[in-house]
Amino acid sequence: MEAKVIAKQDIGPWLKELAIEVIAPVTTDGITRFEAVEDYSSIDLAPTPAAKGLREQFTPETETLFEYKLEGLAAEVTPAEEQSKDRLIFGARACDAAALKYTDAVFSNVQPADSLYFARREHTALVGLFCSNPSWSCFCTEVGDFLTNPIEMDVYLTDIGDKYYAQALTTKGEELLNTPQFQPASEADAKAVKEIQEKTLARLPARVDHASASESYDWDSMLWAELAEKCLGCGACSFMCPTCHCFDIQECAKGSVGSRYRCWDTCQFEQFTLMGAGHNPRLTGKERSRQRVFHKFKYSVERYGMLGCVGCGRCIAVCPVNVDVRVAVSELERK
Repeated sequence: MEAKVIAKQDIGPWLKELAIEVIAPVTTDGITRFEAVEDYSSIDLAPTPAAKGLREQFTPETETLFEYKLEGLAAEVTPAEEQSKDRLIFGARACDAAALKYTDAVFSNVQPADSLYFARREHTALVGLFCSNPSWSCFCTEVGDFLTNPIEMDVYLTDIGDKYYAQALTTKGEELLNTPQFQPASEADAKAVKEIQEKTLARLPARVDHASASESYDWDSMLWAELAEKCLGCGACSFMCPTCHCFDIQECAKGSVGSRYRCWDTCQFEQFTLMGAGHNPRLTGKERSRQRVFHKFKYSVERYGMLGCVGCGRCIAVCPVNVDVRVAVSELERK
């Protein structure tokens, strides 16, 4: 597919011309997160990734599944309305886009597949942005090559100064670039992209075969107790993670009417595995710390054929007690 370029000043007019909802990174009170925008000048494409990724755009923190009304022994049930309007997520990083491949596998691994999630996926176009200035906690290149070989996005942009180099990766992406604002890229543009990629890759770690190494992870390692001694069980790592997907289901009843909704949950909470009879198979932080690492680097490989981590580094950056999953995994894999 032919590469193109677009002047930075033309991004706003292009997005406006698309005439669909645009979701992009916006910074408020020092925190950058993806949200719907109408004023395209408010979009913040800072060199470093947004503090919050795309998770809440596909699985909201709290989401109504259905509402009901009781009439005697009968109940009138109204399912939640599925996404039906097209939208565009602009400025996503490669790690966040790659995380969607994992969550696709998770939400399709049930029968029937999660219709609320996949309706959003179907009606969402994704325009990504090459991460030229990764954060100190980033390690995407250690767990995959999607920084330079992006997946789960339609268009991939690279900042090359006063314009963006645009690569269409899907048919939908070609359609997005089929506007007057985009012009054919030159050899000089392609050379600039290559130089930027090489400079960025030099700052990031080399690929590690964690999938194979996870086969020898020690279930009884002393590492779990060491992690548990530090961990506060706050769940910040899970709630910032683009591949975490666990949720709880609750009922909100008011007389004869009510609703059932789901909300984010995490295996790092003590009550996550608490059973009705009182038994808890992960009673202490030791078991919960082991579960998180095993799930990301071992169970996900066995179940879905891929790691459950995209190396975005948010869990490391937000941890109040400096638990670093890179150090934990390195310790497990040390021969």
